[in-house]
Amino acid sequence: MKDKILLIILTVTLALSVITAVIAYILLQKLRRKEDIRVNLKMKKDFLYSSYLLVMKIALLKRYMDRIRRRIEILDLSDDWTIARKTMRFTALSLGVSLMVLVVLLLLSQNVYFVLISVFTVYILHNQILKMLVDKLDNKLLRQFEAFLGNVRHHYHEHGMIDEAIYDSIEDCGHEMALHANRMYEILTDTNIDDRVNQFNEVAPNKYMRTFITMSYMVQRFGDKLIEGKSVYLANLNYLKQEINMELLRREKLGYMFQSLSTIAVFPIFTLNPIKKWAVTNIPELIEYYDGSYGFIAIVVLFALAIAAYQLIGRLQSNAGYSPVSSKLYGALLKISFIRYCIDAILEKKYTISLKYERLLNKTGAQMTIREFILKQNIYAVIAFITTIGIILNVHLIVRSNILFSSLNLKMASYDLNIDKEAELDIIDHDRKYIKEYWNKKVTFHELEKRLESDGNYTVSNRAAAARRILDKIEKYRANNFKWWELLLCIAVSFVSYNTPYWMLLFREHILKMSMEDEVKQFHAIILMLMHIERINVEDILHWMEQFAEIFKTSIQKCINNFEFGDRQALEQLMIDEPYPPFVRVIENLISAADKITIEQAFDELKQEREYYQEKRKQDNEIMVNKRGMWGKFIAFIPMSCTIFLYLLVPFIMISARQLINFSEELVNIF
Repeated sequence: MKDKILLIILTVTLALSVITAVIAYILLQKLRRKEDIRVNLKMKKDFLYSSYLLVMKIALLKRYMDRIRRRIEILDLSDDWTIARKTMRFTALSLGVSLMVLVVLLLLSQNVYFVLISVFTVYILHNQILKMLVDKLDNKLLRQFEAFLGNVRHHYHEHGMIDEAIYDSIEDCGHEMALHANRMYEILTDTNIDDRVNQFNEVAPNKYMRTFITMSYMVQRFGDKLIEGKSVYLANLNYLKQEINMELLRREKLGYMFQSLSTIAVFPIFTLNPIKKWAVTNIPELIEYYDGSYGFIAIVVLFALAIAAYQLIGRLQSNAGYSPVSSKLYGALLKISFIRYCIDAILEKKYTISLKYERLLNKTGAQMTIREFILKQNIYAVIAFITTIGIILNVHLIVRSNILFSSLNLKMASYDLNIDKEAELDIIDHDRKYIKEYWNKKVTFHELEKRLESDGNYTVSNRAAAARRILDKIEKYRANNFKWWELLLCIAVSFVSYNTPYWMLLFREHILKMSMEDEVKQFHAIILMLMHIERINVEDILHWMEQFAEIFKTSIQKCINNFEFGDRQALEQLMIDEPYPPFVRVIENLISAADKITIEQAFDELKQEREYYQEKRKQDNEIMVNKRGMWGKFIAFIPMSCTIFLYLLVPFIMISARQLINFSEELVNIF
């Protein structure tokens, strides 16, 4: 009866999910048409906007939709109505499709393991849908901005006025870029232009728009300059377009190389049940391993590998900016006086290591304090310790349950018709009675045999064999308890988990180092755009480098803060903090520009070798993308390789070795 009710509930939920997904798809098709910027009040009563207002009243969904809305608002400057509709559309697609897939997978689930797989799969699917929608909007805006720069260049040729060139280009832009261009025009024509430019730089959707607005502001304020009869502003627009095109190509290639790696990483956990069925059908004895403690441990290990591979691939595919898990939880926990006291005590005891952690946090751009990071380490350690104890206790529970309620012959009865299932169940029932009676008592073979004799259920011929079998089960039952070395294993896993956040930071640092040379080449491009502008100084260039920096951002910020106490000392300290040779070369040129010569003279070699640097940067970009792709493929195939080894080969090897040992013993007995 309960199964029927559950089936009805799941069927109704599936039907509702399908209807939601269909409605979301239809609305998505309608929204692809070009929308008018002006929206009258009647249009505001449409389904998406009404749904948005309704859903925002639900506390849990409100927080979820607020996160999506904030991501959209950075890229889209539309009115509240349009932003609300897009937020609802993204929510309907991500949750609708995820819910539909979850219900289908739950209907097909046969046990708790497949329920966990279903939840994990839906989590991945949900993240991928949201990432796809936001990335699509981001790439669309970047392409529109690249076309916008071409239009600005064309109109600037006509009258040489930046603000008018931007205004004339608005009509030719796509809808999203038109809103940003209109905002740029308002900034450049505002009386309080300095503050407006700073405000725009804080909320700009990408670094290229920050570069364009600041470059346009500086030229509008100080005037354009002709070098060899060519406008510096127009040349910088060309450089900026080249930067955007390289970024778009990099994103496309990364997307192509990583498009199916996440699927490959998590796919093996779906193959475990088919592998088990195939293996047991061919060799029924293997069911002892798959249904026993080994099978459970193998599933836990493979599941953990799949999750780790998925997370690492996501980090490899992402841009250099570090996007840590929200630290709000850790911040809230630190408000508890006892927890904060414990963390402060750890900080005092491990002050040197804490400084090392703090430098690494700054280096990777993690939005966490050192206290939050140490709390995260300890939370990981505690959770891992408790989880490992739970897994070990569950392993013992599985073994004891198999001893009491199952046997190899009972499991093989479905595959071997010669085995009497009812007789085997009767044997298991009788054995269980004696196991429960003697598992916590000392008993010898002869004592057990006499006990069976008094029971009257065993004949003389099978009494000795039954006593030997029951005694063996009792010994195995006693042996399956929590041992001292298992406690050491829990401590070891806890230690590994404690260091996992630190290792993830090291991994992130390694990924950032792969992009280090590319960032230096980007600094070259920035300097080439700035070096000819009059009144530009070393501190201005550092501010520009800081805006574009990811890997060197923290060190450059430190240099800017120390600049007023001595420019040369601040730059020399920057070289000490960041000893990467190509970056050091840039700083040495800045020191020369601060002491002896002009910025244009200091970086004259960049201008002369512009084409070489451009080609080298393209090549370096390609090498970096290929290197990431190579690491991504290696990580993606680890779960598959381990599945084949742990869940297919090892059980075959173990059963073969056991059969070989039994055969050898029979030969010895014969001879």
